[in-house]
Amino acid sequence: MELKECFAKNLASFRKNANMTQGELGEKINYSDKAVSKWERGEGLPDLEVAKKIADIFKVKVDDLIAEPKPEKKPSVYNLPLKRFIVCLSAAVLVWLVAIMCYAFLGVIVPSLLGKAWLALIVAIPITFVVTLSLTSVWGKNLLNAVFSSLLAWTTLLAVYLCLINLLVSPPHTLWMIFLIGIPLQILIILWFSLKSFSFKRVK
Repeated sequence: MELKECFAKNLASFRKNANMTQGELGEKINYSDKAVSKWERGEGLPDLEVAKKIADIFKVKVDDLIAEPKPEKKPSVYNLPLKRFIVCLSAAVLVWLVAIMCYAFLGVIVPSLLGKAWLALIVAIPITFVVTLSLTSVWGKNLLNAVFSSLLAWTTLLAVYLCLINLLVSPPHTLWMIFLIGIPLQILIILWFSLKSFSFKRVK
């Protein structure tokens, strides 16, 4: 088997096993997804420095990238995306467990606060997105991070609004204007993740 063909099959195998798209790999090495696609089709080879970067990303040696490919194993049913989904779901459930416990304890210990205790459940909403965002940020999913960042911004404003309107003795009638903060925040989120997605790509 030719060197290009070996590299192509190994690169595609390592990338897929890492649950990484061609675009995500390209971002990490400052190349475009087109360049990665060309290598995986066996139409070219990266230089040695880039090959070393790729090997470091997958925690293998450069020799492993050009070695004769091993027979592929059958993909596990319990795959990585499912594991990540379960981790995110577990973290979110834990947040809500704490929020419900706070609500219940306040109702039992301080019955007079029961009418305000439901705010603990409202506060749990943005906290849920903080936890899930911290996890998805590690996994490098830009679109998912952008969605969670947007939800975090708006639910935080909603939580602040509801807390103030229920806790202040005489909340101002202009309190709704707090949601105007969300407009520039949303624009910043879109610009940030757009920049993050495209600034490190270059056509090779």
